[in-house]
Amino acid sequence: MTTTLITGIPRSGTTFVCACLNTLPNCVALAEPMSVPQHGDIDCAVDEICRFAEATRSRLLAEGMGPSMTVNEVITDNFFEDAKADGGVRLGLTRMADVKIDKPLTMDFRLFIKHPAIFTVLAQHLLGRLPLYAIVRHPLAAVASWQTVDTAVRNGRLPVAEAFAPELRETLDRILDPLHRQVALVRWIFQLYRSLPRGCVLTYESIVRDPGAALRPLSGSAMPLVYPVRSFDPRTRYPGVDLASLARALLAIEADVEPFYPDFAASLRPHLGA
Repeated sequence: MTTTLITGIPRSGTTFVCACLNTLPNCVALAEPMSVPQHGDIDCAVDEICRFAEATRSRLLAEGMGPSMTVNEVITDNFFEDAKADGGVRLGLTRMADVKIDKPLTMDFRLFIKHPAIFTVLAQHLLGRLPLYAIVRHPLAAVASWQTVDTAVRNGRLPVAEAFAPELRETLDRILDPLHRQVALVRWIFQLYRSLPRGCVLTYESIVRDPGAALRPLSGSAMPLVYPVRSFDPRTRYPGVDLASLARALLAIEADVEPFYPDFAASLRPHLGA
């Protein structure tokens, strides 16, 4: 049996990855299906996640049904409204639902479960129990997206992660400016991902270039993965976001991001005068 956990920077394409993986035979990818623990007990939370994964596998095999966040009862590739021309906040569109899996599954089918915040903060502890992959996205695009969506990261907070990482919560509490809280939060995530095996961290940009090749370590499939790919320029994708201020603030975390984006500082320069 193969169950793999997927995490990532919020707004880094983890939902898109689930949608891609669901197009493959003998694969099921569930998007944020758990009632996420926030009690702060790491060992207990890891056990809860592993029990949930085992129970979900059994239910999928017995009933062909599994829980997931959905949009119109479908596990889609984006949980929020499209960007608004006036720069307004994008509302979430999801609800939890039991999803019917209309394809045959063998006993050793591949199950993927994605939860960005909880799997990130517990990544080192979960790796000893289940395979785990993290998705990163260029911080300018990721944090620009944070500023447009109606969720906690818009204010530079990640409550589920903070429940298990009090040092993160204390750091964010000391920062009054939302932009600098966002930068501190994305720095914390990149620092954590630097401690993961390098092959366990995938970039959003490589996935949109070639989903089949980039996701092969997860899927184990040599089949071409055909899924509509949308790649955006932050300057046109996120109207209303002050990209110049964001780019200047992100220069402070260059050392943390460079292992994944070696040309990070250079990539920010075109936006400094935006």
